[in-house]
Amino acid sequence: MIRGLFNHQRLQTLIAAAISFGFLIFLLRAVDWGEAIRIFRSGMSATSLLWFSLVTVGIAVGYALRWRLLLDGKIGYGTSLMASLLGLGANMFLPARGGDLLRVHYSRVVATVPYVDALGRLLVEKVVDLVTIISVGMFSLVLLNHTLNIEYRNVLLTVMLGAILAIFLAVILIRHFGDRLVPLLRPAFGLVRLQDFFDRHIASLIRNSARGLSLSVTIVPAVLTLVLWLSVYALAYIFVARFVGVALSYQESLFVLFVGGLGLMIPAAPSGVGTFHASVVSAFVLLGRSPSEGLLLATAVHFLFFVVYVVPAALILGHWRLNRLAPR
Repeated sequence: MIRGLFNHQRLQTLIAAAISFGFLIFLLRAVDWGEAIRIFRSGMSATSLLWFSLVTVGIAVGYALRWRLLLDGKIGYGTSLMASLLGLGANMFLPARGGDLLRVHYSRVVATVPYVDALGRLLVEKVVDLVTIISVGMFSLVLLNHTLNIEYRNVLLTVMLGAILAIFLAVILIRHFGDRLVPLLRPAFGLVRLQDFFDRHIASLIRNSARGLSLSVTIVPAVLTLVLWLSVYALAYIFVARFVGVALSYQESLFVLFVGGLGLMIPAAPSGVGTFHASVVSAFVLLGRSPSEGLLLATAVHFLFFVVYVVPAALILGHWRLNRLAPR
């Protein structure tokens, strides 16, 4: 069983790495790297790097507050901040946002939050994130009314509106019919001899998610998430753009943030390499901007977020592991 699980995880990592490699090949052939280097050399701003560092602190603080709210205060703010920093850092190199699962594990071990509760609220968080990404995208399209091609803009707005409605329909079904899904799904897991696993983990996860997908649980974290994206996240992209000599307006930063967020949903290893860069380049092309500017911004954003969050995450993980291994 353990060997099979290991092989399955290794296969997932290989597939994610292949996806990253494929997108990197596409970028190498589609973008003028020489132009990107010239842009970087001509307009670098060190002051913007300081502002970016301050903004990333705001992102970590906001994420910690949101995680504590989602867990109904079962975790202290200090522990929530450590868990959030650990998750943000691990997300920079683990495929499929694996840092989020590490955050759940840290919360369970350090704050003794039940695993099912933490994982259920993580799923609620992902729903909030998805709705926020699409909402930010729609808002950016409204602000870019005279910048984007009208046909592209209308198609994107229609697709995103449909996606929002589909998400809300799925939430309503899970919220009101979650208990009825359990007996329907149990036979399917029985066919692959995983009925015991379903009864121990999946069934309770479905019920917990159904309870969590309520207005009283999601409204404050959802508002906080939207504020984070419209303020500190958008500012982070603007400051990174200034640092590398790329002019980026607020409405453009929202659109790039939206498209980049969609790119991060594609599994890649290390996380976001290739897929994130290609999505940001695509956003610049849709905006009528140079693909080289998009590549330069995407590379700088990914690298700077990596440096800012991976270092504290490594320190937290090392301290945590040493404490667990130390003799009592």
